[in-house]
Amino acid sequence: MDLYLNPAKITEIIGVEKEIINRTLERRDVDIEPYLRVVSLPPGSPGNRPKPQIQLRIDGLALLIKKLTYNIPTDDIIENLSCQIFHITHLRETCEKLEEKNQALITENDQLRESIEVFQTEKKNLSAEVDELQSQLIAEQSKTWVARLLKRGD
Repeated sequence: MDLYLNPAKITEIIGVEKEIINRTLERRDVDIEPYLRVVSLPPGSPGNRPKPQIQLRIDGLALLIKKLTYNIPTDDIIENLSCQIFHITHLRETCEKLEEKNQALITENDQLRESIEVFQTEKKNLSAEVDELQSQLIAEQSKTWVARLLKRGD
């Protein structure tokens, strides 16, 4: 996970308009300043200079929310954060279920590999028996009819 968030990502996380986030970050409040950095974005088209963008370190997010609550109703922020918590909880549960399913599939895969090995061993044994029977058949076919007749004892 990236340690720095751009205003668009902050908007996505806390549900406050990007312009409000930008204005708050650009004020460079004394409390938030240690958590900020400015990066240059690549130019959009030839001839344009890169535009600097303010980013907030993730551990400064709580201070930013505190600063924002002075200016906007907290209902939207609380609702969005509760949705984020629900989403994270859902992702964790899904992850746990997938881990369990993965372990079951690994176990089944191991059992199938063992079965394959058993079948391959059985196939080798049967191939050896078939080869032996074929060699006996060839030996029997190579005998003359007289030798076969005399062998019977008639």
